[in-house]
Amino acid sequence: MAASRPYVADLLRLAGPVALARLGIIGMAIVDVVVVGQLAPDELPHQALGWAPTAVFLVAAIGLLQGVQVWAARSLGEKNPEGAGVALRRGLVLAFVAGLVSMAAMWLAGINLFTVFGIDQDLAAPSTPVMRILALSIPLHLLYIAGTYFLEAIKKPGVSTAVMWGANVVNLALNLWWVPEHGAIGSAWATVGARVFLAGALLACIFLLRDGAHYGVRKLGAPGPSYRALLAVGIAAAVSQAVEAGAFSAMTVIAGRLGADVVAAYQILLNLMAFVFMLALGLAAATAVLVSEAVGRTAPHDAARAGWTGIGLNAIAMIIAAIVILLFSEQIARAYTADLVLAGLIASLMWITAIVLHPDGAQVVTASALRARGDNWFPTFSHIAAYAVVMPVLGYWLAEVEGQGVAGLLFAIFWSSVLSAAVLLMRWWALARSEVRNQKPEVGSAATRRAAAPNSSDF
Repeated sequence: MAASRPYVADLLRLAGPVALARLGIIGMAIVDVVVVGQLAPDELPHQALGWAPTAVFLVAAIGLLQGVQVWAARSLGEKNPEGAGVALRRGLVLAFVAGLVSMAAMWLAGINLFTVFGIDQDLAAPSTPVMRILALSIPLHLLYIAGTYFLEAIKKPGVSTAVMWGANVVNLALNLWWVPEHGAIGSAWATVGARVFLAGALLACIFLLRDGAHYGVRKLGAPGPSYRALLAVGIAAAVSQAVEAGAFSAMTVIAGRLGADVVAAYQILLNLMAFVFMLALGLAAATAVLVSEAVGRTAPHDAARAGWTGIGLNAIAMIIAAIVILLFSEQIARAYTADLVLAGLIASLMWITAIVLHPDGAQVVTASALRARGDNWFPTFSHIAAYAVVMPVLGYWLAEVEGQGVAGLLFAIFWSSVLSAAVLLMRWWALARSEVRNQKPEVGSAATRRAAAPNSSDF
């Protein structure tokens, strides 16, 4: 049996800046919610509903780009660094096209995206312009994501992290400037402005990389992964993430059916969970990179160990985050909103939020490890079962039929995440055990080279 090296240091070294970048993404959303909650609290429901469909399109398109990260890392494992540059350029094309399609779909659908689900016209009408403005930022954010996945694959995540936190400064300044006069619409325009900076600054940094020539950043015609190879990973991830984001947006719709206060409380608690979830996403990205590299060099023991290490570190991180939330629940609630009644409701539900964190993080880390290993569609079907089937039905029953309100929605998220995490962990255990026993990964380097056949042109 081949020896396998420890991965804790490697994961933490990569996951640290990756998690900081992901925290920066949700940090922008938190600033939006906090500034609107403090300066225009009556418009929190409009902001929440405006984000609901935006999140579905954005998250699905981000999933479509996951192949950039997997194939760039796998190219490095195969000693083909210029293939990482090919993955980047093709990822940027996919990002731009997916962003334009998403933006157009949201503008064309308009208010119907809300009223078709039973949202009252008085609540849907002011939420629609917020959604349409946010839609303008989707192509910009996707260009940033494609560049970020490339930088993470070549183990330079600090660049995208620095750019993201620069964008947070821009976002905060624009929010403070525009929200007092324009409310939720002003906050949406702040997001657009911040993402203009985000995409422009990151692409400039990548183009000017000192070792950009080594990775083929500015070289056309290098051998590397095809669009088909990128989409083989990306489509499965996009479907999976769209299902999950759609299910969470459906829960926001259920909250909207119960009233403005319910949707505001649910949005704030979901925002808090999303903040902690960024830590899990950072570990998931680092795990995917290290597992992909191991697959590229045909090292199943290393792939298995990297995956299990990521899963274990996530458990530790989520438990610590849950303890912090429980200790500072009242302070966190008051930071989100100046409405004392709403803050009291939020603080009383923090314990449910805390128990959601571990299973929710475990399922995303395990899914990323599986996709890095080439098992693309099993996580997708698992997410469909847990989040598209179980969660909305359970959420509707607990929140509306049983009258539990926001608590019912949170319990639905918890049990759906437990189901998803359990199924994915069993799948990972079975595959890792089988591949180590057979001394070869499920997707070996030969399969990698076939899917990434050389091309005469990057485009």
